[in-house]
Amino acid sequence: MTRPKSLQVHVTVELAERVRAAAKRREISVSEWIRSLLSQACENDDLASKLETSVDRVSRQSVFTMVGVDALLAGHADHGLRERAHQAYARKCKELGLSANAGEGGSDEA
Repeated sequence: MTRPKSLQVHVTVELAERVRAAAKRREISVSEWIRSLLSQACENDDLASKLETSVDRVSRQSVFTMVGVDALLAGHADHGLRERAHQAYARKCKELGLSANAGEGGSDEA
């Protein structure tokens, strides 16, 4: 078994009192209470990083899909179809309480 590594942190008197009180309420040592918080913080940080990566990937895929659909609509034999699709998009966004401006996705033509 490896020996535990000691970390040191400086806190205010008030924060030290709050930490001690929190550990006492849970009937655990201050070290155990802080260790659990540090572990949780590291796990949450990893989760946040994974979520950010997933959101970026979905955003890129959404932009690609939007550009592709817009290109197909622009080249469609029914030249009014693209404009009608943009108008329907704006109506649906309004119905859902979402922004339909170009800075937030969709078209600013609606």
